Parts: sequence; C-alpha cells; structure tokens
Amino acid sequence: MAVKNKAASKALAGISDEAGIAAVRDKRQQSEVAKILQTAALNLFAEQSYSAVTIKDIAKATGMNSALIYYYFGSKEELFLAVIESTVEDAFRQFNSVKAEESDPQSIIALWLQIHILQFALLQKLAKMSLDYAGSPNHTPRIDKAIKKFYDKESVVLRKAIKDGIAHGVFREVDPVQMTSFISTYLDGVLFRSMMFPKFNYKRAISGMRDLLLEHMGPHG
Repeated sequence: MAVKNKAASKALAGISDEAGIAAVRDKRQQSEVAKILQTAALNLFAEQSYSAVTIKDIAKATGMNSALIYYYFGSKEELFLAVIESTVEDAFRQFNSVKAEESDPQSIIALWLQIHILQFALLQKLAKMSLDYAGSPNHTPRIDKAIKKFYDKESVVLRKAIKDGIAHGVFREVDPVQMTSFISTYLDGVLFRSMMFPKFNYKRAISGMRDLLLEHMGPHG
C-alpha cells in the first residue's frame, strides 16, 4: 500500500537510519510520520493479522526505513497497541463532537448506532484486529486493556442513556446492563457478518435495529 501523501513522501525521501531519525526531530513532522506509520499498520493488521504482519511489511508499505518504526514505537507490539488506542479514540471523537448537540436519551442511542454506519470501515478494522489478536497465543495486559476500553466506553454511554430514558419516562423499565450488552453484541454481529458476506446491507441492519430497539424500550413497548 503506497503512501498517498505526496508531501510527506517527499519530505521523507532519502531518510535512513541515524540521518533519518535526526531529520524528523521536529514535532510536527514526527506527528505526521507516526500517523502515516499507524495508518499503514492499521490497514495491514486488518487485512492480514497481528502475527503475520512484520515491521518490514509496514516499512515496505510506507516506503520508510524499518529503523524509523523502531524509533517511534520500539516494537511491533507497541505499534499495534498505538493503533488500537488511536482507532478507539477516532471512533469516539466523532461521537463526542456530535453528542454535545444531543440531550435526549433516544437521540444519544440513535447517534451511537449512526456512528457505526458512518465509521463502519474503521470499526470493522478494529473488530478484525481484535478478533485476530484474541486468537493469537501471545497476549499482553496493555493490549487487552486497550481493546476492552472500547467496550467499557460504549457501555458507559449506552447504560447512562437507558437509565436517563427510564428516569424521564421515555423508556419503560428495562435492565440497562442487559440491554447494553444486547446492543453491543448486535453491533459486533453486524461487523463480523459483513466480513463473511461483503454484500450484507449493514446500514439497513443497523437502522432497522435502531427502530426496533427504540420501539421496544418505549413506554408502550
């Protein structure tokens, strides 16, 4: 996968080992380089698997020297961790930016489901990487925690919205924990089903679930 950012490619042309490391000391350049490496790593980890991808693969995909990758991240494990953390942050960044404009519980839940449509490709990559990592023999507490963080944050958002809806009478009495688990599990199912069946209409599946869910939890559901 070639680097599409021509300006970044030009700036990094000819950089190698010690000379390259010295040339990218500038914080802005460092941030740009790290972003390029993380984006390439995200795509490779999602297309292949954590165990299959090597530092050399990522270097080849970006046109950069392997030494730069070790300089920025230290190891493949640390790079994978950074990719997971940044992907989770990206998923919630858009949600939080729009959430400020919403206040009612129904809208909060609908927005979280809509984010899964708007950022479906990104979340699908996160799900694929998480599944591949779960099946690998080598686990680390930091990566486990980074993956779990997505579900923990999702749980907080959904449980609060459901509890607020019950308190304000817009939702009937339901178990917030059980309902949150159902929503999260359904969304995971959509992500994985679309991997097996590329023509699966994930937009319709998520939108349909939203309508059924809000009707089911409504005061007369």
